[in-house]
Amino acid sequence: MKRFLIAILILLLTAGITYAKAYEVNKKAGEYSVQIKMDKNPPSVGSNNMEIFITDKAGKAVKDSKVLVDYGMSAMPGMPAMAYKADTMSHGNGYHTVLNISMKGPWYVNIKITSQEKTVSTKFTFDAN
Repeated sequence: MKRFLIAILILLLTAGITYAKAYEVNKKAGEYSVQIKMDKNPPSVGSNNMEIFITDKAGKAVKDSKVLVDYGMSAMPGMPAMAYKADTMSHGNGYHTVLNISMKGPWYVNIKITSQEKTVSTKFTFDAN
């Protein structure tokens, strides 16, 4: 009976870790609200799926934009800056991309949104594990 309870406890803890909340950031870009979700919390070395949801002032999803993602790590002593670009694809009510994080530490992400011949951007940072 004791082994059974321990097995159930381990199963519940594993399920909790597996279904942990995604890494989320909410930002403003011009007159848009931008919600960013990454599948790993915290983001980590390797592939990290990112979903970007853009809404206008009325809360309506903006689906007809060109969304570019630039990300990288600033220069550090003995290491040059790293800069990458990630293509986005329209996905449901948002946009999807993958960030390939090459090392632990502080990373920045710039999201540029072009819609109706206007470009706005937002930026956030995270520490990769």
